[in-house]
Parts: sequence; structure tokens; C-alpha cells
Amino acid sequence: MDLPYERPEDRPTAPAPLDRVQEFVNTRINFRETGDFRDELSSPAALRDWMSAQGLLQPRARVDADDLERAIVVREGLRALLARHNDASEADDGDALRALDEAATTLPLRVRTAKSDELALRPVAQEGIEHALATLLADTFTARSAGALARLKTCRDPACRWVFYDSSKNRSGTWCAMGTCGAASKKRHFTERRREKRRLG
Repeated sequence: MDLPYERPEDRPTAPAPLDRVQEFVNTRINFRETGDFRDELSSPAALRDWMSAQGLLQPRARVDADDLERAIVVREGLRALLARHNDASEADDGDALRALDEAATTLPLRVRTAKSDELALRPVAQEGIEHALATLLADTFTARSAGALARLKTCRDPACRWVFYDSSKNRSGTWCAMGTCGAASKKRHFTERRREKRRLG
């Protein structure tokens, strides 16, 4: 299935290392028109290949179904976290965040000296899926410390929830693309207002 649209040209990729987090969350793509989705992490092998392409895992690393389940939990937890930056939370986001907290306890990080005057979080595990997922959490923390994480947002359209980087000066971005999700939201609100007006007579 083809993507309903490509990443809008006016939505730049997040700066490193946050770009890797953005790409990770966007491995699941929802199709607003049909309600279907495409998941790039559809199997342990697909997860291994994606992580390997990102430089987070060895190409022949062993990845099993439990690793895939944990990766999905981390991914959806991060999506829920980023939704808070755009008032785009859904009813189950609390569950997703709690699941992320639980998963994080199995992905230990350690404070280390990155430079003479800086501290950074680094994975304790040096290889495997624990290293890969812990690195993504460390990237998220690093971006928050740098003030960049708040610009990474989940699209407010509940049928989309694609993660975009808001580069606007006042951080006012709401939808991943005005021509798609923004237009759909305005149309939906217009229809709701007309329905309410008719109901009130």
C-alpha cells in the first residue's frame, strides 16, 4: 500500500539525534481514508533490519517476538508522550505511557561524561535490542535537555497520529500537513457545527 502522502516539504526532519526517534515512531503509518495502517516493524526480522539500518543493531543480531513486543511498547509510549506536546492525547495514552515506564525499567541507562563539561545518558547494554531501544530513550532525553523535544509532536488528527517536527517560530504547528489532516479537521468541525445548529433549530 502506498503512503497517502509524503512528509510535507515544510515539515523538516528533526535534528539529530531526535530524527532517529521521529523515524522510529513513524514506522507505523495510519491511513485516514480507510482506517488501515502499515507497520514497518511487522516481524522480528523487520525490526532487526530497521534497527540495523539506523546503526543501532548488528545486521545479524538475534531478535525474537518478545523483543518486537517491547519495541512496539516503546514506540507507542513515545507517540503518547509526544502527543502531549500538541494536546493530541487519546483515551489510551495513559496506558501507553505506563507501559513505556515499565519497559524503560528493563532498558537501563547510565550517566557518563560526554565532554569535559557535559554529562550524557548512555545505554548500559552495549549490543542487542536493549542497546537499540535504550539509545532511542537516551536520544529522547538528550533532545529534552536541549529544548528540542517539545517541537516533536503527534499530529492532532486522531486518524493520523504521525509525528512531525514543528519548526515554526512560535511552535504553533498542529497537524502534520495542513492540506490533509488540517483540512480534514476543519471539515469535520464545520460538519459538527452545522449538525449542532440544526439540532438547536
